Amino acid sequence: MALVALTAGCSSSGGDGGEAKKTTSPTPTKSTDPDATEKTAVLEVYRSMWKARNRTYATAKLDSKLDDYAGNKALSNIKTTLLYYQDHDTVLKGEPVNTPEITGIDTAAKPMKASITDCVDTSHYDEVNVKTGKKVPVGKAPTRVVYNATAINSNGKWIIWTTEIDRGRRC
Repeated sequence: MALVALTAGCSSSGGDGGEAKKTTSPTPTKSTDPDATEKTAVLEVYRSMWKARNRTYATAKLDSKLDDYAGNKALSNIKTTLLYYQDHDTVLKGEPVNTPEITGIDTAAKPMKASITDCVDTSHYDEVNVKTGKKVPVGKAPTRVVYNATAINSNGKWIIWTTEIDRGRRC
């Protein structure tokens, strides 16, 4: 198909060879993935959830935007972890590095559903004591873990529905 597009974009004046050939650039083809728009929307809400999550853990206060991006177990997991940090007078400093991918999407389902798999690198994301600012020792937990999430489209808006660290896998 690409060869057809390239060939169709070129034409010759057919003269005696003294005339210049006229060529045009092929038009870029649109994505053939019918779910590309929805996948992009899911990844946007997923990244936004992580930003709000990171602000929550950095301040030990629930970020006001979090409800826009997370619901159900995803929101519950964040709130539970926040309570842990509040109880221990700690916050998280730095930023995790996310590399999410859509691993499944069903746009025919009611509601639409998507699965996300992320390799989260927390090597520069440290728990620190609020009062002293000192890093809290956390043991030898891996700093790169697989993080699985699901999203649903509720009332025309994607929301991250579940999240789970896959402690049995590394990335």
